[in-house]
Amino acid sequence: MRDATLTRLDRFWHQTLRRPYRLHVFDHGGSGPVIILLHGLASSGANWKPLIPLLKQSYRCITIDLVGFGDSPKPQWYDYTMEEHIRDLHHTISKLHLRQPYTLLGHSLGSLIATRYARINQKDITRLILLSPPVYAPLGTIASKRARQRTSMYLAAYRYIRTQKRVTGANIVRLSRIVPIMKFLVLDQSTWLPFVRSLEQCIEHQTIIADITEVPAPVDIFYGVFDEVVIPYNVRQLARLRDVTLYPLKVNHMIGKRYAAAVAKVLAAELPQ
Repeated sequence: MRDATLTRLDRFWHQTLRRPYRLHVFDHGGSGPVIILLHGLASSGANWKPLIPLLKQSYRCITIDLVGFGDSPKPQWYDYTMEEHIRDLHHTISKLHLRQPYTLLGHSLGSLIATRYARINQKDITRLILLSPPVYAPLGTIASKRARQRTSMYLAAYRYIRTQKRVTGANIVRLSRIVPIMKFLVLDQSTWLPFVRSLEQCIEHQTIIADITEVPAPVDIFYGVFDEVVIPYNVRQLARLRDVTLYPLKVNHMIGKRYAAAVAKVLAAELPQ
């Protein structure tokens, strides 16, 4: 009875009254300017374990669990649109009462959300860092035949994943054979709906190219040449945009020690001397 009452109150407050959710935040400390980190799809702040100790030497590190994942609320009535992600993220960051602009860093899905957030909140962002952005431009705009075919293949695989009505251990194993990155995701009954809806609303129907053209802050983009979901040709097209710097690395999609070290080295060098 108590759980049912809490669910009704939650829906009334957040669905009927449209109040944003406050997301789970962890302040890791560190010395220097603030950097806020947003994890990827079906992940959490734990995603940053290899990177945080390196960044803390130069930055005050704050991680935020996106709505639907980690220790943040997981409303099953949400559509998990980009607008919903941004609204909850903005509400959460505003409660931090930061006095100075900050660096915003996102990985995978978090990179798409970070780019939209930086476009909307331009005065708050000093630098935008994108790790492994899954850039899937409209097929008609991709000049490379191979990149166009890979983009079409990935989008078809994502649509197939979304047709799975329930998540089981066997399902995840089977799906990981189609999309290898699936084996790294944290999926259960509570995160399956946020996963498939965020996949559709924010990754398949993405606007990163339009968003990044409106971001006045410098943009650094890191991506792995062995990445399971990133198409290098598509990412390289972003280098044509203003103040965008690319860093190709010999890594895969997940943030391991080599990936973390490369990112930390660049970010430390960018700090004012």
